[in-house]
Amino acid sequence: MKKSNIKQFFSILLCLSVLGLFTTSCGKDGCTDPNATNYDEDADDDDGSCEFAPTYTVSSEVIGTTTYKKVSGIIDDNFTMSNSDQWLIDGGVFVDNGNTLTIQEGTNIFATPGGATDFLVISQGAKIDAQGTANNPIVMSSFTESPGSWGGLIVNGYGEINNGTTAEAECGSGVYGGSNDADNSGTIRYLRIEFAGLLCATDDELNGLTLNAVGSGTTIEYVQTYKCADDGIEFFGGMVSVRWACVMGAGDDSFDWTHGWRGNGQYWVVHQDGIIGDRGFEGDNNGDDNTATPYSQPKVANVTIVMADDGDGSNTGMRLREGTKGNFHNCIVVNAPNHGVRVSNDQTFMNVADGSLVWANGVSFGAGGDDFKDAADFANDASNTTNDPGLTGYVGTFDDANAADPSTALDSWFESAPFKGAVQASNDWTANGTWVRQL
Repeated sequence: MKKSNIKQFFSILLCLSVLGLFTTSCGKDGCTDPNATNYDEDADDDDGSCEFAPTYTVSSEVIGTTTYKKVSGIIDDNFTMSNSDQWLIDGGVFVDNGNTLTIQEGTNIFATPGGATDFLVISQGAKIDAQGTANNPIVMSSFTESPGSWGGLIVNGYGEINNGTTAEAECGSGVYGGSNDADNSGTIRYLRIEFAGLLCATDDELNGLTLNAVGSGTTIEYVQTYKCADDGIEFFGGMVSVRWACVMGAGDDSFDWTHGWRGNGQYWVVHQDGIIGDRGFEGDNNGDDNTATPYSQPKVANVTIVMADDGDGSNTGMRLREGTKGNFHNCIVVNAPNHGVRVSNDQTFMNVADGSLVWANGVSFGAGGDDFKDAADFANDASNTTNDPGLTGYVGTFDDANAADPSTALDSWFESAPFKGAVQASNDWTANGTWVRQL
C-alpha cells in the first residue's frame, strides 16, 4: 500500500472512532421504561425521569346526601385522608412500601356499603401517621354498624416471628415478618375501629386491629376497638407496644397474641357485652410447636377485664397456653363465667415453674369456676387476691400494699402506676374526650 493510501486509511479510522464517541456522548436522555407514562421511544439513556400511573384510584360516591371519596387499590405514593372529606375503603386497600398514609384528626373512614372484602393494610416498609385527639378522634367504621361487616386495620412489619421467616397474613392482607424488631410502621393515636372482624373463610378472618410482626419503633396509644366480630386487637410476633387501649364488645377474644409477640402493654381495658365474646386474653406461643422461638413473652401491666356470660358459661378471663411466656402485673379480672386465669399445655406449665411466665400483684374475683385454674403458683402468690375490687363498671382500682410499680418491676417503658387495674376513678382516661364509645 502506498504511503499516501496508508495515511488515508488511518485518517478514516480516526474519523470513525471520533464519530462513534460523538454519537455515544450525544445520545438523547429521557425515560426509557415503556411502562412509564412519559416513556420516550427516542431516548437512549435513562435519566431517572420516568413517571408511572398510580395503582390506586380515588373516585366520588354519593350516599344519601353526602359525597364520599372512595379509595381502592395500592397506594404507591404519600397520601393524605383529610378531615374535610368523608372517606370510603373499597376492597383491600394497601399502602405500599416506602409510602406514608396520613390521616388527619377527626377523619371518618367507612367500609363501602355492600363491599365484599374491605380492609386497610399498612404494608411492610410503609407507614401510617394517624394522630387524632381525645375530642377529635379518627374513626373507622361501617354504615351497617354490624360486627364483621369489614376487615379493620392491618399493619405488617419486619419484626421476628416464630412461624417462619415470613408469613402470609389472613384474608390475603399481605406478607409480614423478618429480622428487624425495631421496625417503625408509624404512629397511631386516638383511633377507634368499629364493627370490623371480617370472616373471609373458615379459620381465615380479620380483627379490629391486626398487628403482624410490627416493630418497637411503632407508636400505638389511645386505641379502641368496638363490637368487632373476631378479636379486638391481635398480635402476631414482633415487639410493638400499646398503651391506653380499650376493647369493648368483641365477638371472640379481646386481646390475643401468638407467634412470638414480645412487646409491652399498659392500661388495657376489656369490657364484654354479654351477647357475644370469648376470652378477655388469649395468649399463645405457637400452636404447632409450643417451644418455637422467639417465644411470645410480653410484659403487661395495669389491666382491667370485666367479663360477661354470653349464655354458655365458658368464657375465661385470661387463658395462657401453647407455650407463652410473659410477665403480668396489676391485672384485675372480674365475673368470668368460667375461670378467671387459666394456664394450659405442658410447656406453659414449665414456663410457670421456671419463672418465665409470671402473674402477680393481681385480682381474680367472682369467677363461675376457679379464679385460678391449673395455676396453683398464681393462686398461692401472696401478692394476688380473690377479694372484690369494688369496680364501677370497669372503672376503679385496687390499691392494696401488694400492687407493683411496673416502672421498676418491669422496665422504664412503663409509667409508674402502683395500683391494680387500668382506670383510676380519679383519672378516667377513657372519659377524656369523645374517643371511647361505650357499650
